[in-house]
Amino acid sequence: MAEVNIKSVTKVYPGGVTAARNINLHIRDKELLVLVGPSGCGKSTTLRMVAGLEEITEGIIEIDGQVVNDVPPKDRDIAMVFQNYALYPHMTVYDNMAFGLKLRKLPKAEMAERVQEAARILGIADLLDRKPKQLSGGQRQRVAVGRAIVRKPKVFLFDEPLSNLDAKLRVEMRAELNKLHQRLQTTMIYVTHDQVEAMTLGDRIVVMDRGEVQQVAEPLELYDFPRNRFVASFIGTPPMNFLDGTLENHEETVWFVHAQARLKMPARFHPALADRAGTRVVLGIRPESLRDRGPGQESPPGSSLLAVINVIEPLGDQTLVYLGQGATDLIAKVDAHAHLRLGQKVEMGVQMEKTHVFDPETGRNLTLPGKDGAMEDGR
Repeated sequence: MAEVNIKSVTKVYPGGVTAARNINLHIRDKELLVLVGPSGCGKSTTLRMVAGLEEITEGIIEIDGQVVNDVPPKDRDIAMVFQNYALYPHMTVYDNMAFGLKLRKLPKAEMAERVQEAARILGIADLLDRKPKQLSGGQRQRVAVGRAIVRKPKVFLFDEPLSNLDAKLRVEMRAELNKLHQRLQTTMIYVTHDQVEAMTLGDRIVVMDRGEVQQVAEPLELYDFPRNRFVASFIGTPPMNFLDGTLENHEETVWFVHAQARLKMPARFHPALADRAGTRVVLGIRPESLRDRGPGQESPPGSSLLAVINVIEPLGDQTLVYLGQGATDLIAKVDAHAHLRLGQKVEMGVQMEKTHVFDPETGRNLTLPGKDGAMEDGR
């Protein structure tokens, strides 16, 4: 069990390609921290620098208070689980799990005890005599995790370990990894491109883009208070809707004016937006913050917009509705039993208290409550 500190770490590859820029993160003891972002954002590079598989161009990495910049991977007391399992095909499950322990020359009795314990935890005790080709994808992943567990490292590193599994098995393995973390109480750093995986697994989440940390926060804080437009668009399924428009001040009220709508900003937004009258902004609306107004239901002035239904996607417990709003496409998440039809012109109520206003140039969220929208350093 250990803390990990990543201090002003940068990685530049030959040719001048910067994969990670000035990364500052503090991973707490026993924490499960998830790095998430699109392909090429620098998350796997950051993980590999912690593992010692990539050299650091600048900065310092500490594990359990020790600077490990020049420490070989085998001496960092970490265990890594890869996307492709990396099992030896000619070895049994037992031998795969025990391989690292054999290299350390552990006594056979201790080795057997560790392997059996890990196998019991992961539910693969009856598979120890099989070869990897006789296992399913989920079973192979459990073996790869078991091989890491038996080492009893200070830090576990996971590099997209579930990406090769089918959707149902991914959900099951997410739950298993959550249980595993609670049981082992060990520091874990987990990399994924799947924001649903990040939200369900992480104690805290690091959102990365283009080699830089965009925001570090607990899952619900990320969702409710995104620091910038990138975080707002990346976290949430379906993604946040964005409307381009301008701000107007009228009778001590701030209005968002769009080509097809005029929306009244909540009073708590006024201090941040009052001096921006006449400027362009981007309004962010979560799909669940768009509500269909049925017959006889009226919206307060400045809290609805008109749109045309282009696509309806029933999902069982809810329905996704794709809307045309002038030249803008929107997605609404509505009740599964809403009576809607293709081509219908609908009035969609907007929960304005749950909207966000972004600077179109910097992407910064202008309306974070009690905050100025500045970037965090991860601490």
